[in-house]
Amino acid sequence: MNLRRFLILIGVLGIILLIFSTFGNPSTIVHAFSQVRWYVVPLVIAAQIISYYYNARYYQEFFAIFGHNVSFRRLYEASLAVVFANQAIPSGGVAGTTYLAEAVKGSGVAAGQTTLAQLNRYIFTFLSYFIVLAFGFLMLLFGNDLDKVSVRFMILLMVIVLAAGFVLLAVFSERSRLEILLAPIIRALNKSGRLLFRRRRKPLVSTAQLSAFLDEFYHGIREILGHKGQWPALLWWSLGGNLAEVATLYAVFIGFGSWPNPGIVISAYTLGIAVSVAGVLVNGIGVYEAGLIGTFTALGIPFSLAFAVVIVYRILSFVLFLPPGLHYYRKHLKEAA
Repeated sequence: MNLRRFLILIGVLGIILLIFSTFGNPSTIVHAFSQVRWYVVPLVIAAQIISYYYNARYYQEFFAIFGHNVSFRRLYEASLAVVFANQAIPSGGVAGTTYLAEAVKGSGVAAGQTTLAQLNRYIFTFLSYFIVLAFGFLMLLFGNDLDKVSVRFMILLMVIVLAAGFVLLAVFSERSRLEILLAPIIRALNKSGRLLFRRRRKPLVSTAQLSAFLDEFYHGIREILGHKGQWPALLWWSLGGNLAEVATLYAVFIGFGSWPNPGIVISAYTLGIAVSVAGVLVNGIGVYEAGLIGTFTALGIPFSLAFAVVIVYRILSFVLFLPPGLHYYRKHLKEAA
């Protein structure tokens, strides 16, 4: 079995596991959906289409810095598949980055540049969180939903986001630090490769390949630092993606006939993302949902409504968009073979 076929197989098995873990209690699912209005589906579809649009535009803007003209359609398909890969294969985003490198390789984009694209997306996403959180803070303030608990909670969220940003900056600012971090990962990857591909004598990632990758990666960082004029556009596309995800979650509330303060939804979404990063080994399965429900409840949303909204939100995301993500994941990997 070659590596690309293995990635496709892992992706399919991962989505099967994900579906079973999500649909583990059919009666709960049926009860939640029995309360929601039908128009939640087109609302969610519209918000998610916009979200993937912003993601694709971010990638297009980023790769243009290096002189690569990757088609918008290709990147839109890749955006769907990246989400699928990261959901189906718990890897802290490595699976999505590996897939993206294969998907755009035909356009001349180097692997180090795709990794840098993902890393910078996280950075600009973190920066945009502050803008989104500030907007949420104002919405809570003007909606008279801001009390001492809410103030402390919002400050805690900002501290978490800021701390995560500093950790990323500390690791990636120095090549030696990144090499130390990557060393055990590469050893584990090569060991797994020897076990899975017994006929393969060469390591999956050799020392020369790692060195070439890091050369590309840090050359890319210098390019990004030299094109500060593109930073506002990258931040804008990242911000748009975040707002579209918040709109998706809010659309589900509307489907239940509820119109909560947008600041509450923004706070819950941000904390859900933060705790799912902490629970990276299980890819946020259960952790992200718990963060959403806990935040909604802490900010005054009844537990029954919060639970039903999160269930419907997550399942609609799976049912509507993971299947096309799987399709493009398989399609692009086969094209790269």
